[in-house]
Amino acid sequence: MAGRLFAAQIAGGPRPAWTDLYAPRRLPSAREAGQLVKFQAAVAKHFVGDRLRTSHVDLVNDISPSSGAVVRLQGKWWAAYRDEMGHASALSACCTHLGCLVQFNDAEQLWECPCHGSRFATDGSVLHGPATRPLESREVPGAKD
Repeated sequence: MAGRLFAAQIAGGPRPAWTDLYAPRRLPSAREAGQLVKFQAAVAKHFVGDRLRTSHVDLVNDISPSSGAVVRLQGKWWAAYRDEMGHASALSACCTHLGCLVQFNDAEQLWECPCHGSRFATDGSVLHGPATRPLESREVPGAKD
């Protein structure tokens, strides 16, 4: 369907009857507008609110084995993780999709973006989009292994 629609739009030929339903420039109906505003407000809340909230962990050394936390170090947000052997690693806590701060999911042992659902492994690699780039790796300052 997408191929037929794009071809018709590019070539300027006759368009299928369902073109308006899938038009990339269509606006949501009034019925959907409230839900759209609600979702965007939640994204804004995370984008701003997560930066204002203080972390429950002040140092990377305070993170328990097999756990992660977002920590503010050297004026930047870090996603710090300590593996089961006690080795600490750190990544940028800013999601590479639109910059929201990731959160650690203890149950699945991975980083998640609360804004749009991107998921990252503890090494920063992308497990699930919309993010397409991994979280930037960082050196852990003064961490005790």
